[in-house]
Amino acid sequence: MIRRILVPIDFSAQSLEAAKIAGALAKQLDARMRFLTVLDVSDLRAALKAQLHGFRSDAEVHRALLRWIRGQFAQVRVPPGVPFTHAIKRGIADAEILHAIHTYRPQIVVMGSRGLAHRIPVGSNTASVLRNSPVPVLVCPLGSGL
Repeated sequence: MIRRILVPIDFSAQSLEAAKIAGALAKQLDARMRFLTVLDVSDLRAALKAQLHGFRSDAEVHRALLRWIRGQFAQVRVPPGVPFTHAIKRGIADAEILHAIHTYRPQIVVMGSRGLAHRIPVGSNTASVLRNSPVPVLVCPLGSGL
């Protein structure tokens, strides 16, 4: 029985598609969702990956990154009645996702085929989670559904 769904989300088009599919699945199964965003350990590196710029101080970088995250989460639509939480971690994305699998104990992970980097059809984090996850992983390419 699927009761908990982990949804790694970096706000790329693929991860937003995965969030939509995970939401529909959670609604059908009466499951709860946990969104997980993994940021680089450095605010500046995380901000640059998000294509944020124009900072004059570390404090400005930090504030801009927090605004960006809040704005991105505000765009994620979860079906009414589906309970969900957001978690933000810092570190190496695939390692943090695998750690979250062991601590949150979802029955399935729903994630995009690749993240913000558009180098290859299946991103390195997705490939790593697929290889190492003890639970099923549903990989959603862009344009895959709903």
